[in-house]
Amino acid sequence: MSTAQWLYVTLILVYTALFLFFTRILYLRHYANRNYYAKRPLGLSLQQLTQIAADQGRDLPRFSIFIPARNEAEVIARTIDHIAHLRYSPDHYEILVVTDEKEAMAAQRTRAAIADRLNHLLIEEAAWEDAEQEETALLALLARLALEEADLDALHPLTMAQQVEALFETARTLLKAEGKAEPQQLRDILHRAAPRLREGQVRRLAPTFLSLAVPVIHVLLTLQRKPNPALTERLNQVVRTQGALPRQELTHLTDILKRRMVRLVHQNPPDELQKRIAEALRTALPTTQEIVERRRMAFAAHRNLPALRHVEVPYDFDGLIDGKCTGHEVPSTKGRALNWAFRFADPQNEIWAFYDAESRPDPDVLLYVAWRRLTAGDQFQIAQGPVYQVRNFWKTGAVSKIAGIFQAVSHEWQMPWQLREIPFIGGTNIFATRDLIMRIGGFDNTVLTEDMELGARAWLKGDAWPEFLPYASSEQTPPTYRGFFRQRLRWGSGYLQVYDKIKADPTAPADKRRYLLRIYWWKGQFAWTFFQLVALLPLLVVPLDLSGLLDYQAVPQWVNGIVSAFAPCYLLFALSCFFHYRQFMDPAPRKVQTAGFMQILLLPFSAFLLPLPYSASLLLKLLGRAPRTWVKTPRTRE
Repeated sequence: MSTAQWLYVTLILVYTALFLFFTRILYLRHYANRNYYAKRPLGLSLQQLTQIAADQGRDLPRFSIFIPARNEAEVIARTIDHIAHLRYSPDHYEILVVTDEKEAMAAQRTRAAIADRLNHLLIEEAAWEDAEQEETALLALLARLALEEADLDALHPLTMAQQVEALFETARTLLKAEGKAEPQQLRDILHRAAPRLREGQVRRLAPTFLSLAVPVIHVLLTLQRKPNPALTERLNQVVRTQGALPRQELTHLTDILKRRMVRLVHQNPPDELQKRIAEALRTALPTTQEIVERRRMAFAAHRNLPALRHVEVPYDFDGLIDGKCTGHEVPSTKGRALNWAFRFADPQNEIWAFYDAESRPDPDVLLYVAWRRLTAGDQFQIAQGPVYQVRNFWKTGAVSKIAGIFQAVSHEWQMPWQLREIPFIGGTNIFATRDLIMRIGGFDNTVLTEDMELGARAWLKGDAWPEFLPYASSEQTPPTYRGFFRQRLRWGSGYLQVYDKIKADPTAPADKRRYLLRIYWWKGQFAWTFFQLVALLPLLVVPLDLSGLLDYQAVPQWVNGIVSAFAPCYLLFALSCFFHYRQFMDPAPRKVQTAGFMQILLLPFSAFLLPLPYSASLLLKLLGRAPRTWVKTPRTRE
């Protein structure tokens, strides 16, 4: 055989072997369904668990759910509301949202600077170039003034704070969309501002907020001296077709708002304007702390909700589970925040759960974990459930879409098998006993992947191997490839940190250390290198083909036909998974869905980019440039 024939046959064999390796996912799906998902107890109810507990002469298991949240104002409210309505006795679980004092300190400085600039813009009538934050604050200020002047009885089911939030968000959405916002977008705003509203109330109130947003935007453009006839016409058209208030009433409100702003800026005492701007900034640029406090006060008024605790980590906490405040700033990490929060958990609660700030766990997850604790007793120590990072699917780029789908596949079908080989803990959708966490010393706040390190130490020091939890939680994936790369680079670098820590720890049992180091190397360094090289194959084939170094006649034509069918199989698999996970995706307008669906076709071009962050973590470690600081995962607004 010629060199060209040997090269082509070799590529055919490699490509076929990779395809057969890919098809193992079908067996893993069968294994997961047969051994876990199909064995979930049917009809599990609180009454059934209460009876099991009574037969054992004990109470229902109690839970503390920890949610670390720094700079998570975009998502934390919906997460709290979702977790507060899990199917379990609200008297038997609590939610602890863990924020960071440094966020509030930074917000204080930022708001002071914005307030000064906005005050200058309004009084001096300066140009509004590069003043996006000031514009946002002014929009919130106008929203409150409009509601004070309108004082509509129809809005009274909502508190003033909810009204201001809904009107501000409606006006901002219309402004960004240049008057083309979808009705569903406006209804979603009301759902976020007032989660307890029924759908019928939302449909009734949304047109009123739409109407009120128009004079707010008109006055904003007037104050900025930015006339926009096209936008004005589109807004008037929207009001005619979807609004609830007559045009003459809105024109009157616009005139009142203009006069009110003139008095506020030029006639009222200066401190009145400063007070109003500060109030508007809390609406326009809220901190995570402020949102959590609003939810906490709302929870206190309802007896059928679990306790909501707000824990703020001091800026100088050293990060140890029994640590102290140092008097100087300490870098923030997730492990550090959780170690501080543990001291505030109800001591009666025997099981601790951990979720990210944008998590949406399965409503039955507490029922299942309580059942496992009641039926397995002390054999149940720690569990990891799958996480589907697809909820913001329609707001992400092509690579993030494909990464989200395949990450969900990995968690749903591969994780059950993986937990036979490796004590994997993934940072969210985790349940562990309080006793285990305290016995092994909490989280290591010095590593970038505190979750993986906890799983390893739970086995090395606590003799507890994580079990698979067959109830999923949906989350977001980073919307851009840059965010995806930084998140995965942190994961890869943290993985290597944990590997080195285990290797250097003489206190752990030697046989366990050897096993973990071996399995971590195969699942990490070897696997990352292998898949990155595999991703290079298509890039290698093209120059070989153009150079005439591949002889397609080296194999029968029917073999070429079979090999050519492999690529559509990958694509069909990705499409089938898309429809499988679509139920976990937040809704989006049809035109956005159409464009996003087409991006899945870019799967072949994403193959090289997906493993690249892990390869980069290996390279940076070799160069002594591995990242050491914890990087927050970017979110999309919910």
